[in-house]
Amino acid sequence: MNLIMTSLCCLVSSATLAFAGGPVAYAPNSQTNNADDSDDLIMFDPGNPSGYTVIGSMGVGNIGFGGLDFDADGNLWAYASFYKSTGGAASGLYSVDMNTGVATPVGINLQTLQDIAFNPVDGKMYGINTRQASMTRLYEIHLDTGLVSDLGLLSGLPATHIINGFAFDSRGNMYLQDHNSDAIYVTDDIVNPVSMLVVLPQDNNYSQGMTIDWSRDDIGYHAAVGQGIFPNYFSQINTFSTDGNTYTLGGSFGPNDQDGIPPVQPGDLALPPAAACEADLNTDGDLDFFDVSAFLSAYNAMDDIADFNGDGLFNFFDVSDFLNAYNAGCP
Repeated sequence: MNLIMTSLCCLVSSATLAFAGGPVAYAPNSQTNNADDSDDLIMFDPGNPSGYTVIGSMGVGNIGFGGLDFDADGNLWAYASFYKSTGGAASGLYSVDMNTGVATPVGINLQTLQDIAFNPVDGKMYGINTRQASMTRLYEIHLDTGLVSDLGLLSGLPATHIINGFAFDSRGNMYLQDHNSDAIYVTDDIVNPVSMLVVLPQDNNYSQGMTIDWSRDDIGYHAAVGQGIFPNYFSQINTFSTDGNTYTLGGSFGPNDQDGIPPVQPGDLALPPAAACEADLNTDGDLDFFDVSAFLSAYNAMDDIADFNGDGLFNFFDVSDFLNAYNAGCP
């Protein structure tokens, strides 16, 4: 066993002791030239949104997707709530093909929702709707039928408010971005009043795009879109911490056209959940010395997590499989 441990330490010392990779974001883009005026599904690095890629038309004419999110299994969902012009397609829940961008209706629903968000704690999709700039209600969206259930009215928001962004963190806390007060609010339960988290440094944020990377590091992403220095609008990806201590301006989708309009106006943001990383034994999202240490401890204790090939034995084959998984990195 000592020989195996020595070999492992030597092999690991020559391996990369950390793996870091940022998430890829998805968004519906309404600034398109599609013949049917349908949104495009785009993907991009949140740290460099100007390098976005158009996956394809979502194929739903004359309607805007104001909500987009992944569930825990990596399925992508969108919710359409408003017509871009007269005679648009039906509003409601759609499933989205990540490879083509095509959105397929799941259930037609007349309920307007400004945004949708997946809660990783209870495994359910939720939606938010503000009426008369003074009443915001929470809804559960049933992914099998597209039907929505009214869960009640939120309290603690300003008397006049318009909620455009909505997201959950890894603990199930709920975050709401108010266009009227240019602030983000948070609550841990619908029965408790919301409290202000952070005031946005930019005025006139008309965006609907907000998500939190709950499967990795709980970093919040806000697709800030609004009127900048006339006639230019801004469209960029900013980040915020869920403790409210930081809100950082990020890169833009630019450059704008001759009328000051940016090439991308995201209806929402969505981040796919991180895939399982077999060698990340301490589940912190990184491969480093702490995972090696955890493997060594489990191996010495003949703990099941060190039985990498599942044969009930603890030998060189488990060490080899751990090293292969470690060197392969995390998805």
